[in-house]
Amino acid sequence: MIKFKYAKDENEKLINIDSLNEENRFRSKFFCISCGKELIAKLGKIKIHHFAHKKVVTCSGETYLHLLGKKLFYENYTECLNTQKPFIIELYKKRTCNHFEKELNFKCKLQKTLNKFNLIEFFDKISIEKREGSFIPDLMLTGKNNKDKIFIEIAVTHFSTEKKLNSNYRIIEFEIKNDEDFEPINKKYLRVEDSRIKFKNFKSEINTSICNGECQKDFNLFTLDKDGRCLLKQKNLKQIKKLLETEYKKIVNHVISNDYGHDYPEIFKKGVADFSNQNFKVKNCFVCRYHAENHSWYDFEDIKGVPIYCKFLKIKCNSNQAVNCQYFKLEKNYVQEILTVLTEYISKNERYFNKINDT
Repeated sequence: MIKFKYAKDENEKLINIDSLNEENRFRSKFFCISCGKELIAKLGKIKIHHFAHKKVVTCSGETYLHLLGKKLFYENYTECLNTQKPFIIELYKKRTCNHFEKELNFKCKLQKTLNKFNLIEFFDKISIEKREGSFIPDLMLTGKNNKDKIFIEIAVTHFSTEKKLNSNYRIIEFEIKNDEDFEPINKKYLRVEDSRIKFKNFKSEINTSICNGECQKDFNLFTLDKDGRCLLKQKNLKQIKKLLETEYKKIVNHVISNDYGHDYPEIFKKGVADFSNQNFKVKNCFVCRYHAENHSWYDFEDIKGVPIYCKFLKIKCNSNQAVNCQYFKLEKNYVQEILTVLTEYISKNERYFNKINDT
């Protein structure tokens, strides 16, 4: 026999078994949300309190949960609209600072922030199974402008279709396995990190000047000068802007990238290979036919470090030694080797960083 936590009373109002006691258990007849048959309240001292069918019937627990979810959400949301109590959802908001976009053609992606929204401030109508276009959501919230919509889906065994998920409609989907999964609805507080709740097509992003030109976040600046010299430095965007303005006659190309806190030698080598592959005039030992790597080096700016052993001159040197070397000879195989090995390696680190920070 199925044990239910909720039933309907004679006025179609939802009743939670926890609201009943010996004094009020007989105030009304109770009926099954799924099949409509009469239920009785079981308030024993040993088993968990529950509703059970008065007579043995065939009843679907899945239908019960699905119908209950729609009724609970509708009643809770309607109560909030009538009393002006908040119905909160939490969403992550992505932040992008575009202060230096015009000068540097670069936007700074910042760490996401967690924001709370009171749904009733924006959506003042709720309907059950009302058609919207080619879809009939379980419930639908409609904005005060009558244009914005949010689909509410109660998923017990059937989840939203790919067509619905790929539409422009925002969707809040509840994965329901038992009565306890309705806790967020009853608390009127939906958390984005609750595994039972899925938020689809919510695009919340700030794209404005956040730093007002006083950016303190460090980025990687990879530069190529007219002599073929490559340098990798860490600077904030204000410093980068000043450096490029000061040395505009010397620097012929540059790339700004997010600083992920590690792998500077690899980033430097990939920068050398990228510019070489684009047929810029690069003179660097890492792409020279005669180089071998000296793995004792550590200075990522490639100024003091000696990462190279020159097989032609039989010396250890900095990779920018090639700028003044008459024996430098570009080896395209080395260019492709660097790109093949490091592109996926660095991209993997960037994806890991982005996954953590969700920038």
